[in-house]
Amino acid sequence: MWIVRAVVVAVGLVACGHPATKVAADAAATVDDAATGDAPPDALPTCAPFGAPGVCISTEACAALGDHTSYPGYCPGSADIQCCIVTPAVADNPPPPTGWVLMPQADVTPEMTTWAVMILNDPVTYPMFSTTTMLFGTLNVLARVEWHPPDFQNSAVHRGVTLYMPAST
Repeated sequence: MWIVRAVVVAVGLVACGHPATKVAADAAATVDDAATGDAPPDALPTCAPFGAPGVCISTEACAALGDHTSYPGYCPGSADIQCCIVTPAVADNPPPPTGWVLMPQADVTPEMTTWAVMILNDPVTYPMFSTTTMLFGTLNVLARVEWHPPDFQNSAVHRGVTLYMPAST
């Protein structure tokens, strides 16, 4: 079941707003040559769990970075090689887009919810912090993929879609 809560459609797991190159640079300071095969940081395999950019490194090297989390199933190689991303945090969300305000729950229609779920389920087209707009009747709605706090469906910070409407003029 999809839940539209306050101003957001919230489902999914995790995502990240930090570029993979930052993770790769952090990883290079920690990962030994055996884990990377002597590859420079920008040559590490990249990955993107749920639209969050990361690099494929050993779970040990990722843990040594601090504030990073490993996700299995996104990288080739042994089970110890996983996608390492900066740990998700709601505080990493950008401010509301200029000229837009959060959409009140009462204004979210079933059609808007369906649209937001489609965005949520397409992390390739809509990576973290991406935005798109759609016209619903005469109301222009902006959707942005961003971090959502834990809720009754998700026990951790997770990828979600927040809906915005134009600020009153």
